[in-house]
Amino acid sequence: MSEANKATGADLIDLDFFKDDTTQRLLGVITALGGEVYVLKAMVNRLTVALENQGVVTDDILADAAASETHRAWQAREEKVFGAELLRPWLEPDAALDVRGFMEME
Repeated sequence: MSEANKATGADLIDLDFFKDDTTQRLLGVITALGGEVYVLKAMVNRLTVALENQGVVTDDILADAAASETHRAWQAREEKVFGAELLRPWLEPDAALDVRGFMEME
């Protein structure tokens, strides 16, 4: 690439879509959760269909499992972990520093 065609800092795409850091973080949370929800729904559906096809799972069996102490204890632990992860972008600094200021852009 010749010097005349070399990209400068002004030519690069700005990855900060929103001026407000809170909005940027919120978009990250929503995107991450949306992706996880989709994957988890697909996994639950796949397992449910497989177990129903084998005659292993019924609505009554699922209701009993939901009421079990094992499930309730898991759910109590998971609620705490989920809440902490959901709020982490606001409570902890970014994991990676923005190093663009140190890069030679021109």
